[in-house]
Amino acid sequence: MTEEKFIDYHQCAKVVKVLDDYFKSIDEIASVEYPKNILYKSNEYFLYMFYSCLLDYGMRSKIYHKNLANTYEKNPKIFDPKYVINMEIEELKNIIINNIHPRYPNIAVSKWLELSKELSCYDNILDYLKDINSFEKLESFIRGIKGYGQKTGGLLIRIITDTKVCNFNENVDSIPIDRHDIEISFLTGIIADKQIGNRTIKELSDTYVRISKDLDINPSDVDKYLWELGSSFCNSKRCSECPLSNCCKVDKRKI
Repeated sequence: MTEEKFIDYHQCAKVVKVLDDYFKSIDEIASVEYPKNILYKSNEYFLYMFYSCLLDYGMRSKIYHKNLANTYEKNPKIFDPKYVINMEIEELKNIIINNIHPRYPNIAVSKWLELSKELSCYDNILDYLKDINSFEKLESFIRGIKGYGQKTGGLLIRIITDTKVCNFNENVDSIPIDRHDIEISFLTGIIADKQIGNRTIKELSDTYVRISKDLDINPSDVDKYLWELGSSFCNSKRCSECPLSNCCKVDKRKI
């Protein structure tokens, strides 16, 4: 089977429609929390989101964000890149490990420091974002920062795009596909195999976006639906309550 025929467009459209019908009336889908004393869309807000998305792997996400907010209250300076790059590495490591409790501690510290070096090059990240005049340029900017993966970088791109702070009116034009999305797509019959290459991953993302537009749904919302589905249902094994239970193979396969 060639990769061009690998994706079932009609099944994907059915899945997207079911997800939209289920989630569209629910507030705060896949929302990313931030401390209440940070002003939304401020420079501090965007700095916090850069750090927040860096380590958000979707697993135990709510606990992670609670830990992160508590860390900000006690140690706000580690969300200031110019401060971080002048810290002793052991001090930074102790704060991150003992407060954020990341899944991969040493990698988390390394990523935090590298991101701080990148962000310290900008006097004001908000002003920089305001000057970005296309979704493509925003995506290129975020993808060019070392440390973000397909999903974590995509989450940050979606958050920034949804604020409308950049100098463009485009919606999200790509949906990041990670192993959880591949699993969902496989179990619902959108793809026939979980072992897919980069070409098919790109095609799968493009298919979700194209269907979103065909159904007059913001692709950003579909990204949120997939994220929320994985977080609230798949990871919690709430299969019988899942909106996709009627078209998912999980029960039949005893996965």
